[in-house]
Amino acid sequence: MDEKEKKQHDCDCQHEHDEHCDCGCEDVDEDVIMLEDEDGNEIPFYHIATLERDGKEYACLQQAEDEDPIIEIFELQEVEEDDDVYYNFLPIDDELYESLYKQLVEEVNSSVDGDCDDPDCACHHHDDDD
Repeated sequence: MDEKEKKQHDCDCQHEHDEHCDCGCEDVDEDVIMLEDEDGNEIPFYHIATLERDGKEYACLQQAEDEDPIIEIFELQEVEEDDDVYYNFLPIDDELYESLYKQLVEEVNSSVDGDCDDPDCACHHHDDDD
């Protein structure tokens, strides 16, 4: 019996994998979100945070392959189609960007300073609570 060992990958390709998968699922970085620009080019972004304001959610993203990356902030618009949920990333104006960027910096600084209320955040100060 010379059966190949099968292993399951955490991907959406819905098939078993041999030791080497050629469907491309191993090439997907789960921390990267692919967005398409106005010319149809795919651009990889890292998800930094999701902020809430006035009942809306905003995604803070950083371009993954940029030498001088900046934080981009988009309004998230949830869309449901055929029992699937996905998000549109809508541009925001400069004034809202500045305000949300300030909120992001404040949230990051408060978690670094030990003011974080989320026990699942993996901040260093939670290690001392045991």
